Parts: sequence; C-alpha cells; structure tokens
Amino acid sequence: MSFPAYSRYQDSGVEWLGEVPSHWQVRRLGGLFTERREKVSDTEFPALSVTKQGIVPQLETAAKTDDNDNRKGVRAGDFVINSRSDRKGSSGLSQLDGSVSLINTVITPDALLDPAFVHFLLRSAPFQEEFYRYGKGIVADLWSTNYSEMKNILLAFPERPEQAVIAAFLDRETAKTDALIEEQRRLIALLKEKRQAVISHAVSKGLNPHAPMKDSGIEWLGEVPAHWEVKRLRFICHIGTGDADTADAVEDGAYPFFVRSPVIERIGDFSHDCEAVLTAGDGAGVGKVYHHFEGKFRAHQRVYIFTQFRGVLGRFFYAYMSEMFAKAVLEGTAKSTVESLRRPMIADFWMTVPPDAEQVEIISHIEAASAKFDALSHEADSAIRLLNERRAALISAAVTGKIDVGGSAKVLPFPIERARARALVGTEIIERSAGQATFGRVKFQKLAFLAEGHVGISELAGSYTRAAAGPLDGALIDDMERGAHSIAGITADQAGGTGTTVSYRLGQQRGAHRQELADWLGPDRAAKLDKLIDDFAGLTTKQAEAVATLYGVWNDLLSEGATPSDDDIITGFLDDWHPEKREKFRAGELAKWLGWMRRHGIVPTGSGPKTTTGRLFV
Repeated sequence: MSFPAYSRYQDSGVEWLGEVPSHWQVRRLGGLFTERREKVSDTEFPALSVTKQGIVPQLETAAKTDDNDNRKGVRAGDFVINSRSDRKGSSGLSQLDGSVSLINTVITPDALLDPAFVHFLLRSAPFQEEFYRYGKGIVADLWSTNYSEMKNILLAFPERPEQAVIAAFLDRETAKTDALIEEQRRLIALLKEKRQAVISHAVSKGLNPHAPMKDSGIEWLGEVPAHWEVKRLRFICHIGTGDADTADAVEDGAYPFFVRSPVIERIGDFSHDCEAVLTAGDGAGVGKVYHHFEGKFRAHQRVYIFTQFRGVLGRFFYAYMSEMFAKAVLEGTAKSTVESLRRPMIADFWMTVPPDAEQVEIISHIEAASAKFDALSHEADSAIRLLNERRAALISAAVTGKIDVGGSAKVLPFPIERARARALVGTEIIERSAGQATFGRVKFQKLAFLAEGHVGISELAGSYTRAAAGPLDGALIDDMERGAHSIAGITADQAGGTGTTVSYRLGQQRGAHRQELADWLGPDRAAKLDKLIDDFAGLTTKQAEAVATLYGVWNDLLSEGATPSDDDIITGFLDDWHPEKREKFRAGELAKWLGWMRRHGIVPTGSGPKTTTGRLFV
C-alpha cells in the first residue's frame, strides 16, 4: 500500500524531522507540554508499568519497592516515557490515573495537540532516537534524558483536526498489522504444539501404528509397543553434575560452558570429553532447557549431565527427556513449573527403550519433522519482523508528514445495507484476483463463502448449498457481480456461453471502493479479508474448491457440537457433500489441504454459515 506526499514542503531546520509539510508548525516540546512532578503514594494512586506496549497496571514481574510514597502521579491523558536508554520505546499515553517510578518523565499535552496523535508521535522510532540523543551518562549504552533536556526537542505538527485524522488512520492501519502479527504468533504456537506432539508420540508409541501394544504399568506413559523395554534412568546412563560457577565463564573461552539457560557460554577449560545430554537442575530452565553435545565441555554445578548411555542412543535420550520429563514430573500436581530437581527424582524416572534400529528410525523421523517445523517457524518469525518494520516505518512517515493520509479516515454510517456489503466485498475480491489465470466464477464463489464464514462478514447473509464445486449461493454471486459493475464498472464475460468459464474485465474506477470498505469492515476484518485473498492467489480452482468445501464440512460439524478429527472431516467431504466429490478428490490430498488451512489460520469455529443439501442430490 502506498500513500501520496503532501503538495508542498519546507525545511524544518531540524535533522531528525527533515522537510515537513509547509502548513505544519515547528515548535519546542517544552512549549507544548507541561511536566507533572506531583509526588504521590501508590496506596492512593495505583502503580502503573511503563512498557513498550504502553502504560498498563503494574506487571507482576515489575520491581517492587517499600518506598510507596516516593512516586510520580499520572493522570489519564498524560504521556509517560522512561528516561533510561536501556528502556528505549517504553512510553505511551496513559488511559489511567495512577503512579509510576521516579525514573519516568510525565508530561501533559497542550490543547493544541490531539492526545492520540501525541501517542503515535512520541512513540515513533525517530522521536525515540532524538529523545535519547539528548540524554547524559557515563556509560555509552546507558544514559538518561531528563525533562530539562527533553523540553528542547523540536516537534512538527499540523492543526488539531488533521492530527486526529492521522491518528485515526494509524489506529486502523496498525490494528491491521497487529492482527497479522498475532496470526503469525498463533501459527508459531501451533507449530510448537505439533512438533511436541510428533516427538511425544514417536518416543512413547513408535512409528508403526499397527504394532502390538502393552501396558507400561506407568500411568502417565500408558501403552507402549509390546517389544519395547521400559527402564528407570539409573539403569540407562550415568547421572552427574557440573563443577563450575557462573563467574567461571570466559567471553572468548575455547570450550562450551553449559549453564542453566538456553544460552551456551564459553569457558577456558573442560571437564568432559564425550557425548552428553544436559539439563538445568534449578531455576527457570528446569524441565525446559536441554542440550545434546558431543566433545569437550564444562557445565555449571547445578546442571545435570547424563553420559555413558547403555542400550539407548544419546539423541533418542535427548528427544525423550526434552519432551517427556517435565510432563511426567508435573503429572498429578497443581504446579506449572518445577523449582529444582533432585537426583532420586531423575534416577527413578521411567524411559522407553526401543531396539537400536528403531531408535535410529525414530531419531531420523523426529529430525526431519523438526526441520519442517523449524522452517515454517522461521518464515513466521521473518514475517513478524517485516510486519513490525513496516508498522514502525508507517508511523514515522505519517507523524513526520512524509505521507499525506488526509483522505484515509472517513467514517461510514452504520449499519450497512446488505446489497452494498455484497457489492463492496465482491468488488474487492474481483479487483484483487482478476489478473490470476485461475480466477473465475467458481473461485469467486469460494472466496465469497469464506469472506462470510472465515473473515466474519456476516452482513453478506449468504445461504449456501452443497454444490458439486463447493459452497454456493447463486443469488449472492449475482448481487456481487451487479454491485461490482455499479461501483467499479466490472463486467463478467462468458465467451463460451452458459456453463462455460466466466472471466472478469475490470473497469476504470479501480480502487475507488477501498476506503469505504475499510471503514465499514474495521481493521480486524479488513486484515483478514486481505490475507484470505492473498492466500488464495496461488491456488488453482480445484484447490480453492477443496479448501472451501473442507471449511464448510468442518464448520458444520463444529456447529452441531462435534469435535471432528481430520478423518471425520475428510469422510464428510467425500461421502456427505456431493456425489462428484469422490470422483474428483482423494483422501490424501484432502489431508494435505487441511494442513495448509491450519498453517494459514483458515480454521472454523462453528459460528460461520451452515451449508444445506437443498435439492442438489435429487
């Protein structure tokens, strides 16, 4: 998405601002804000935390003090910023009355300034850099900026009504970005769960689903393959501990130094030269931090070291321990963490011991699956980084006048008429998709169904039947096509006559509907619709049919109170939808598309529109 610049600019004379729109003012911060220096007690004014997400009620993890009366007062509408450079970005407009620690600066904006604009301006990356540039301190990467320096920073700003427009635009656009970021985070969490499930099943049940099973006699382990052994750790390996302390770490040491965290330090000498699995004996890493290593190393005195494996491969031991140990130790307790491990607890822990050849197969399976999950997680992490970068760049450009968003914050009256809703969504889908070789009326139908079911655009009010090519509401599509022609001059072509492929020709008014659509949908639904259209761009007509039909089957089952397995969904697709489905699809490819749907977050909740058979099978 791109935005125009303003028509005229002037040199602000300020390095961090550069050129600003010619009608904007440039003034010192001290002339626009008043510092609040009111000393209060947190017994009267609730403690607040100043975070990178803004001002919130005091976090459980925040450092506490007994000096309850020595705090700064904050009123709703004040802007609060942490003065220390190591807390860069911790700031925001407070929605609450309360109190903060003295390290923070509290300022009240003048009536010339829109509070929401202030929130974006003073949290923008360029301002934050300028703020800490004014700071003082004796350590290069740790200094403070007091209000006496802060008040000299020069700010540029338009009249208050334009500030409100910019803030409304940023509210909407950042909400879209935040929704996409949250979606990627959910994907990462799902991939983590999937990875854990793969490992847990492989090391406790094996890879052969038809293998005879036996009761392990251990409640938390359940059944295991009949030909496997189950032994206590004391009979499988040597259990020792490290001998070094945290202070023994050397930055450029020649050998790995395993401590109680995921970070591997360095040290100047070694105590072991072998294959080992290591885990934290106390602290936050208990049950969470595991390492597998072969070679020379040393470990912290509160790190357990497993060596001299007997009947079990080190990599299998590592996979089993990292996935099963914390679960077993916590079984039957109300705790979510373990504070420390004692040697008897470890020595008595039960472990499966498959034959060596089977261990090798299991390790290979786990490593291959983990590589796939890691690649997908890396993609999601990269997407989050890129989205955050774009978010920061958009805010910076808007609050410093590098882009003109003046036409981007109009509000559409509610509620919207059904025909208008159908016209706007139909126009968006066609304009975004018409250039695709695979886009026609069938793919359009599937996107329309998911726009209502997945995105949550209930205003479309479709009535979907189980057609051969997937969910279909012919009247809905007719309305969308008529509306798209009215709004944007889009026409439908069916050169081969009735029953042949439909294509769409775009009109001259492209994009004219988008602001109205965005204002009506709101940030969350607009972001989901954007992503849905993008996700479908690479699908063939048949693939789009598979995804929309799977979604319909899945959603219908959920709405009936079922908790369907993948097999249930696939059976419903092949046997209960339409006779042609079994001729066109195979169970294996449908399983693949269920995985694709989960990776892209296209997962129903049972709240979407139900499909009906109508008279299709007659």
